[in-house]
Amino acid sequence: MRKLIIILGLFFLGGCMYYSIRGSIPAHINSISVAPIVNETTEFGIGDRIMTELTDYLIKQNILEVLNENEAESRLTITIKSLDDKPLTYSLNNKTNTNYERVEEWQIQIHAEINWHDLTRDESLLKTNLSPWGAYGSGTDISTDKIDNDNDGKVDEDDDDEFGSPRESAIRIAIDKLSEQLVNQITSTW
Repeated sequence: MRKLIIILGLFFLGGCMYYSIRGSIPAHINSISVAPIVNETTEFGIGDRIMTELTDYLIKQNILEVLNENEAESRLTITIKSLDDKPLTYSLNNKTNTNYERVEEWQIQIHAEINWHDLTRDESLLKTNLSPWGAYGSGTDISTDKIDNDNDGKVDEDDDDEFGSPRESAIRIAIDKLSEQLVNQITSTW
């Protein structure tokens, strides 16, 4: 009897989890296409990197089937408006008597316009702007910079996504965040 209750509980819980995620998307939308990403920045290849990461993330999350535009019921268009690379934290340069500030951490922030469009009913489902970011230090390896590069509370060897050259890693982190935030927006639209 106890096993039956546990099995029924797991079945019910699993059904509710599926409903709570899938139930927030309009019932007639089962697929999505991602239009070629428009890159209005000078950062070469950023659109392709976002397209690859986002498509992989959508497939991994298995919320909507990713199809080409001729077959999909919805279309996602993304325009990368800017990529800011700006100082985040400063410190005094104590090595000289000049007391000039020195940049300790930099922040990469991607500004993207998002439009998720229902191709069946010809209406916009979601229009939003997202601005995810990643941070990096002035060293040569992000895995030893003692910075929480993605604001997840983990630093260096305790964080499995902190690896590689600092600036490129910060861009990768911002792209990962963009994919995650976008899918969260899509699933919470309705």
